[in-house]
Amino acid sequence: MEKSTPEEFARWHDMVLPDGVVTSTGSYPPPPPAESPDEESAQQNTILNPEEQQSKQSKKRQLENGQLNNNTSSNGGGACLFSVDLGQMRSFRLFYSNQECTCGQLVIASLNARYKILHFHNGGLDKLSQILEQWNAVRAKSKKGNDSPLISTSLQCHQFAVLKPQISKSEQHPEEGLYEKVAWDFWRSCTNPDGQIEDDLSLRKAIFFGGLDQTLRKEAWPFLLNVYPWNSTFEQRDQIRNDLFLEYQNIRKKRLKGALKMGAKAWTYVETTVAKDVVRTDRKNPFFTGENNPNLEKMRNILLNYAAFCPQIGYVQGMSDLLAAVLIVLNEESDAFWCFAGLIQRSIFVEAPKNDTNMKLNIEYLRYLIKLMSPTFYDHLATCQDGLDLLFVHRWILLCFKREFVADDAMRIWESCWSNYQTSYFHLFVCLAIVSVYGEDVVQQKLPYDEILLYFSSLAMHMNVDVVLRKARGLLYRFERRDKIPCTLANVCQWQRTGMWDGTGGQQPEIECAGNHEDMDACPYMTTNDI
Repeated sequence: MEKSTPEEFARWHDMVLPDGVVTSTGSYPPPPPAESPDEESAQQNTILNPEEQQSKQSKKRQLENGQLNNNTSSNGGGACLFSVDLGQMRSFRLFYSNQECTCGQLVIASLNARYKILHFHNGGLDKLSQILEQWNAVRAKSKKGNDSPLISTSLQCHQFAVLKPQISKSEQHPEEGLYEKVAWDFWRSCTNPDGQIEDDLSLRKAIFFGGLDQTLRKEAWPFLLNVYPWNSTFEQRDQIRNDLFLEYQNIRKKRLKGALKMGAKAWTYVETTVAKDVVRTDRKNPFFTGENNPNLEKMRNILLNYAAFCPQIGYVQGMSDLLAAVLIVLNEESDAFWCFAGLIQRSIFVEAPKNDTNMKLNIEYLRYLIKLMSPTFYDHLATCQDGLDLLFVHRWILLCFKREFVADDAMRIWESCWSNYQTSYFHLFVCLAIVSVYGEDVVQQKLPYDEILLYFSSLAMHMNVDVVLRKARGLLYRFERRDKIPCTLANVCQWQRTGMWDGTGGQQPEIECAGNHEDMDACPYMTTNDI
C-alpha cells in the first residue's frame, strides 16, 4: 500500500482514532473540524439563532486553544492529522504517563529550540514509538527515568534524535566524485599482458575513492590482503595459489593429528569457543542458513586451522564475524584462509589476546586525532569520567565496522582501508568521521558517558556510509595539509614515501613535540625551546 498522504499513513499504521475522540495539544492545536456544506451555508445566511451561533463559536475557540474535552466533539469526532518536516527538527521525546507506556506527551524540538507538545490521552504513544524505531531518519537515544515537570519523575522518557547527516563540499576531498567504482574494465586496463599490475598506486587510489565492483572482489581481495604481490604475473600467482593450498592442507593435517603448539586446556577452550561462535555468525545470510550447511564447516575449519597455524594469536571472539565476509567472497576454503590470515595481520588481533597493545595504540592515535580535528567533542569527553577511554569505538575497530554497517557498506569501508592510500590508519579517520558527523547531539545535549555508549550503539545499521566515507577522506586531506601536527600523530601517515603523502605535490607538515611522553626519555622532535 502506498502511504503517500498523512491519511493513508495513519490508516496503514492503525493510528486513526475512533469516532468521538479528538486529540488536543497545548502548543500545536489541531485544526477545527470542517463545517458541513449545509452548516457553512446556514452561517453565511445567518439562519442559526444567536444562542446556537454563540455556542458554536465558543466551542471553536476552545478547540483552537486546546481546551475542548476529548469527548465533546461537536461533529462526532474523527482523526486529527499532524505533519512535521524532519529536516527542521532536532529531536523527539516521548514522555510516558502510565506504566504501560501508551499515554503521555510527544515533545518535538526544532533546530532553533522551539518545542511543540502533543498529548496522547487515549493511548497510541507506544505505536508511535515502534514506528519511530523503524525509521532510518530517527534513532532512539535513551529510555530512562527523568525529572520532566510534565509527568511524574518515576515514569519514563524515550528520546529520538533526527539524523540528517550532510557534509558540505568544502569538507570533502577535492578529488571526491572523480572516481567510479572499480570494475573489470578498469582493472584489466591496469594489468600488462603478463598479468602484472604496474601502477598499483593509481589502482589503489581508485579503490580508495570508489571501492570495488562486487564481482571483482574475489580477484582483487588477495592483492589487497597481501596474498599476491601487485607485480606478480598470472603464472606466478598460479604457483603461489598452489603452494598455499598445499601448505593449508599440511596445517589441517597437523591439527587433526594433534600436533599443536599450545596446551590441551588452551586448545579445548579454542574448540569450544569456535563451535559456539560459528553457529551464531551471520545465520540470516543465505550463505550460512540451514542446518548442516557445508559453509559452516568451512568456517569452523578455517578458524581452528588458523588457531593452530598462529598459536600466539589463537582464536579471539569476533574473528568469526570477519571471516564470514571473507568466506562469502572467496568461497574456497584455502583461498579464504589466506585472505583471512592477511586480514588478521592488519587488525588489532595480532597482540590483543595478551597485552592489547594494538588496540591501545589505535585508541591513543584516535584520541589525539579527535583532540586535533574535533576539539569540541574531545572537550566534552574530557568532562566525562573515563570518557577519553573511547569505549564506544572499541567494537568499531575490533570488528572493522562490520556490526555498524550493512555487509556491502562495511566491505566498502574495508576496501578503502586496505588500499593503504596515504595511510595505514584510514579506519581511524572513519571513526573520526562518525564522531564528527553524528556526535553533535552528544555535545549539545551534554550526554553523560553511559548515554554516549548507548547513543553510538543505537546508530548501528543506521549510518550513511557515503557520508561517512566522504567525511573520512576529507578529514584525511585536511590532516595531511596542516602546517603542524603533534609528534603523537607522526606515524599516522606514510610521510616518507614519494607520492604517498601527496600526489599533487603538497609539503609534509612540521611535526612538533606534544610534550607528553610517558614511555620515552626524549622526543625525537623536541627542540631547544621545549627543554
